[in-house]
Amino acid sequence: MSAIYRTYRPQLFADIIGQEPIKLTLQNEIIAGGIAHAYMFSGPRAVGKTTTARVFARAINCIKRKPGTAEPCNECDPCRSILDRRTLDVIEIDAASHTGVDNVRENIIGAAKVANAQLVNKVFIIDEVHMLSTSAFNALLKLLEEPPAHVVFIFATTELHKVPATIISRCERFDFKKIPAKEMFARLAFITKCEKKTIEKEVLQDIVRLSQGCQRDAESLLGQVLSLGDAITYKDASAILPRTDHALVLAMADALSVKDSHKGLTLVDQLIENGVDLDVFVGDMIEYLRNIMLYKNNVAGLVDADEVANLKFIELSSVLSMGEILTLISHWMSAQKDAKWFSLPQLPLEVAIVKGCMRE
Repeated sequence: MSAIYRTYRPQLFADIIGQEPIKLTLQNEIIAGGIAHAYMFSGPRAVGKTTTARVFARAINCIKRKPGTAEPCNECDPCRSILDRRTLDVIEIDAASHTGVDNVRENIIGAAKVANAQLVNKVFIIDEVHMLSTSAFNALLKLLEEPPAHVVFIFATTELHKVPATIISRCERFDFKKIPAKEMFARLAFITKCEKKTIEKEVLQDIVRLSQGCQRDAESLLGQVLSLGDAITYKDASAILPRTDHALVLAMADALSVKDSHKGLTLVDQLIENGVDLDVFVGDMIEYLRNIMLYKNNVAGLVDADEVANLKFIELSSVLSMGEILTLISHWMSAQKDAKWFSLPQLPLEVAIVKGCMRE
């Protein structure tokens, strides 16, 4: 059985979620016939860079694409040859394992100069391009300055700052974003329905929270959960999902909001007893307090959370003053910084809780 994220990999622009401005621009270029010779796709991992590149490669080579549209038909010979990976004109290269200048000359420069075997446009999809050596980039630069006709380069990277400015300046740059929680939740619910299974809403919310905006991670986790059966409860899923301890974050925030140091300290003991990574928990708490701060400043649009979490942020932002929120953030940031220096790792957390509950 194929992995969920492979089975449901988007085959059309319409299936790609969370990257609307990028999709719109690329589609308009395809319709207008004004495609560039080089593109730079940058952004976090697992958000659709390579998938978008593959859909784009099919769209600019599709011979049955309807006039005025940008979607590939996925049925004509060029589309099928790309989907089945049996064409010599769409070349995918992992730059992490082809870092040297010799590999660039052989696998990219040499291949670019060879006439197209089948397709109208020869497409190079080069993943993790920031891994190339300086000499490899220099060799590639010469090709980008005078690109062969009907050759398109699509570079993908998670670390754009490592790519020379001379390379970036010769590309159309697109910055991919993490997938919004609502769109990811809807996608997971759609896949679950397609698999003819039922799953409790809380499970999908936990998967979204754990994946932190990375769609492939979310679908990989969903695949694990769906293997449990046809009707999956939160209790079933908790046996295999990484522990989020989101409930303890909520409980800690509640304790701090009412200055209940006893409850806060008890929760720390519970974290230790459950074997929770305290560094991760502190980071989660800081992020949670940040979201409350954003709500207090009326910039809730910067918070990517589900409806239930948003209601809680509204509640706590109305209870806490801005001064209190900033004080709590300061104490927890200090705890994060100091934790590595203490033989008792829980001590900085406990100090942060007590200080936070002593605020005026």
